[in-house]
Amino acid sequence: MRLAAVIVAIALSASSLGGQQAAKPPADTLPPLSYVCTMAGDEDVIEDKPGLCRKCGMELKPTRLDSVWTCATRPLLVVESKPGKCPVDGTPLVQVTAAVSWTCADQPSLEKLEPGTCANGAPMVKRYAARAHGNHNPQHGGQFFMAPDNWHHVEGAYLSTGVFRLYLYDDFTKPLPLTQVRDVAARIVTKQTFDATTKTTKELAAAPLVRNGRFLEARIGKLALPAQMTAKITFKKGGSEHVFDFAFEGFSKEPPPGARPTTTASTPTPPPPPAPSTAVEGGTIEIAPAMESALIPVPIPETVPEIMAQLRIRTDQIRTFIDRGSFASVYVPAFQAKDLALALDAHKDTISADQRKIAQPAIGQLVRSAYLLDAFGDLGNKQQIVDAFAVFAAAVKDIQASFPER
Repeated sequence: MRLAAVIVAIALSASSLGGQQAAKPPADTLPPLSYVCTMAGDEDVIEDKPGLCRKCGMELKPTRLDSVWTCATRPLLVVESKPGKCPVDGTPLVQVTAAVSWTCADQPSLEKLEPGTCANGAPMVKRYAARAHGNHNPQHGGQFFMAPDNWHHVEGAYLSTGVFRLYLYDDFTKPLPLTQVRDVAARIVTKQTFDATTKTTKELAAAPLVRNGRFLEARIGKLALPAQMTAKITFKKGGSEHVFDFAFEGFSKEPPPGARPTTTASTPTPPPPPAPSTAVEGGTIEIAPAMESALIPVPIPETVPEIMAQLRIRTDQIRTFIDRGSFASVYVPAFQAKDLALALDAHKDTISADQRKIAQPAIGQLVRSAYLLDAFGDLGNKQQIVDAFAVFAAAVKDIQASFPER
């Protein structure tokens, strides 16, 4: 998952969904201890040492967190250390953040943060528990976003029948209770104009999203692909309206329903479509829907001209993703650009003092805007992403002026 999602995920307490896992553990190394706030709304507080929450004053809770590969719609049923296919339905494994602890088979209520030996002499068993914000993967083949309140989550699916469907989740990616779905008011906008002078949007084509069980839907017809549309949602009566911009390269496909035998099959099942990818120099990096940016390192060139060339490539990639509406992919080149910009610090002695006065603030500005691009990509708000990219691009321009290629 993207870094913004990871930061939130590791700040929340584990749910009771966790259980003893028979699957192969992701690694034998012990994940580091983190200290998080368990108060709802203070999910962004995470420290590397004990203390009190800087927001609410509650005592921080120690936990160990790990990033594992699992089935998208059946998280933690299978736990793997690398990409693969779900043995239940054959879909690609996705990455989630899980809480790690150790327990004993005869004492399931026992929870330790270090491995050890049970009273009967047997080694303790590693256990994985779901985390709030730990799974930001689509459940119905659509596009998944987190709401600005850091609790509600939405998934938009555009079906080949011309129907837009909106699924609603809580912070554990569980469907909202029906009583809460009834309070949601939403519409889908397929055409609108933005007046830059007045900073207002005029909707030219919109349809109300009508409840159908636990999801909302509207028939909008078959639009030319890639299809862009905006969902405007109020989660509670009298609450604020939130905006989510969707861009569909193709129609959404529902994952296979239910389990499928993995040992025998009368009819071969076609392989799932490849994971989305982004091209980079030297090959193609496969981007899982929930891949953490730290897992996609960019090789840092040794010379300033090479670094600047790579920085231009990442900037162009971000611009392309924004133009295409692929907001979920923006974080990858943004964080790669961040690493490239930070690498320039080792070359600051090659420029003048006046150039350093421009370069150092610009590098800091690029780093901050990269995190904003990541966060706004999670929210799916195009205007926020465009504004953050304007700051990012201005920082790149100042860096280029400060480090002349020679």
